[in-house]
Amino acid sequence: MKAYSIGREMGCDIVINDSTDVISRRHATLNVYPTGKMTIIDMSQNGTYVNGIKISPNVPVPVTRKDNISFAHIARLDWNCVPNTQAKILRFAALGVIALLVVFGGVYGIKAIGGDKEPEKPATVVTDSIGSEARKKAIQEEEQRKQDSIKNHVKDSLKKANAKQGKVKTKKPEDKKPADKQPKKETKEKKTEEQPDRII
Repeated sequence: MKAYSIGREMGCDIVINDSTDVISRRHATLNVYPTGKMTIIDMSQNGTYVNGIKISPNVPVPVTRKDNISFAHIARLDWNCVPNTQAKILRFAALGVIALLVVFGGVYGIKAIGGDKEPEKPATVVTDSIGSEARKKAIQEEEQRKQDSIKNHVKDSLKKANAKQGKVKTKKPEDKKPADKQPKKETKEKKTEEQPDRII
């Protein structure tokens, strides 16, 4: 907040020349906020008027640049003496918008002027996409080779396993035959042993 002192004293921010001494040395104070809001406070003996209405002493009263402020009906406030902070803010905002428009306009203007160079970019993109497709095919072929070698390995190992099982099957019946014959021999021997007992 910026406070502007108004009066006939030379130390005031806004000096009002008055030879009649009706205006006080420190007649009023104008407070200007960064948002642009303003209030005036009367500190005089003869009064301060806003749009013809006397304001109460030592009470902040909201004012705008459109208001007519007079000091004891002798002098009026010259708004040119009060810096317009709201106008500065608006000016800075407008300058910022203009600067952005200039930058974006310049970028698009350069693109429009250099339009001959743009068709070259898709050509490089196409070559990159062709290269990437070739890479994909090479990777797929490599994977297919790996899968084929795995399938062949599995087939070979299955063949070997089947061959081993065939050999085992042929051996098993041979093993069973002698086992079957042996118990029969034992039974014959038992019979022969039993028969001599009967003879005796």
